[in-house]
Amino acid sequence: MATVVKMPKWGLTMTAGTVTGWLYDEGAEISEGDPIFTVETEKAVNDVEAPADGVLVKIVAAQGEEVPVSGPVAIIAAPGETITEENLASLIAEASPKKAAAASTAAAAGGARAARAASRDESGRVNASPAARRRAQELGIDLTAVEATGPDGRITSEDVERAAAEAGADPTPREERIALNDGRELSVLLAGEGDGAPLIFLHGLGGSQSTWQVVLGDLVDRHRVAAIDLPGHGASDRSAEADYSISGIALAVTEAIDKLGLRKPVLIGHSLGGAVALRIAAETANTISGVVAIDSAGLGDEISAALTDLMAGAAGPETARGLLQLFYQDQKLVNDRGVTEMAAMQQVDGAWVAQQAVARAAFADGQQQEAARVDPASIHLPVLLIWGEHDGVLPMQHAVDALPKFPDASLAIVRNVGHVPQVENPTRTATLITRFSKSVA
Repeated sequence: MATVVKMPKWGLTMTAGTVTGWLYDEGAEISEGDPIFTVETEKAVNDVEAPADGVLVKIVAAQGEEVPVSGPVAIIAAPGETITEENLASLIAEASPKKAAAASTAAAAGGARAARAASRDESGRVNASPAARRRAQELGIDLTAVEATGPDGRITSEDVERAAAEAGADPTPREERIALNDGRELSVLLAGEGDGAPLIFLHGLGGSQSTWQVVLGDLVDRHRVAAIDLPGHGASDRSAEADYSISGIALAVTEAIDKLGLRKPVLIGHSLGGAVALRIAAETANTISGVVAIDSAGLGDEISAALTDLMAGAAGPETARGLLQLFYQDQKLVNDRGVTEMAAMQQVDGAWVAQQAVARAAFADGQQQEAARVDPASIHLPVLLIWGEHDGVLPMQHAVDALPKFPDASLAIVRNVGHVPQVENPTRTATLITRFSKSVA
């Protein structure tokens, strides 16, 4: 059966992408996972992989053409399959976002159940699905005021979403500031909807919530997500007197999680953020349901000496470029736009001093400080380790050696990427996060 290759959604605000180049011609045989074309958006330039084996029988979007998210870009015929021009035209028409939207509207008009007051059991408890109860708690919605469309007067998660929209709750991306008890504030990007487990994202050293922009596009339809700027990073406070140790950052994040009101989220941490997530799991496991640690610090002795040297230098474009070259296996991702954005973040008043304090507290001369280390045996929650095959910052061997020490953990290796799989292969990373979150829900 033929497969329609669609424009991916990279980033929360992405509505379209431009095809900047094709790596195969029509008629070429390709395998699932092969990069087949390159897309540029406001936030990223990346290759799109083939979703299936077969023959590239039709390139729908030529080089230079802008395509809306989920719009058809190409058609792959299954091995041995013959497709007529009429079949191709039908596949392209059916994959059109406008066609899908019209079908959705028609279905809503013709098949929706009428809303009514929710039924109750003998104790007076409102009849609602577990997913609806969880979503209502997250959005602060009173179930007694929600009209039900489910069978037998049961409230569904869609009913809660509708009530939230009517009450002014907004699932579209927005930034909020979380006030901590010590007077500092952390910046948080909130987005998404759906009844999947809430997801909280923690970036690495020198990063920000923007680290997750691409991968979040694949998750917000199924999850409520929150991406936190760690202390000293992004738009969060950069107080010189703050505790920038792993433990100090973990305490700040734990407090923010509590104030966000997201019940039993999955923590997803990258690099430094992975060490923070694992520390929270070890010390306050009752607040979360599991951890995804991506190329995580805290699991071994070594760290790239090039990283600690760069962090000891001056902020600016030269340092930013050096860091990005270290992070990515695919060096075309080290572009002028990315360098400029990272350098600008470093040069915000107080940012570099704070980030250097974080680096000194966790790493020194190519070694991870003892205070940054986490004992895997102390974590009694499900853990997924994700590692880039060619990580030049933290060796993949750390994950291999730590894996049997965790009571409940698995390891997924992302091929052909470096230290930042969520940028170099966001689709694969999002798929792994989705599967793990379903397993712990």
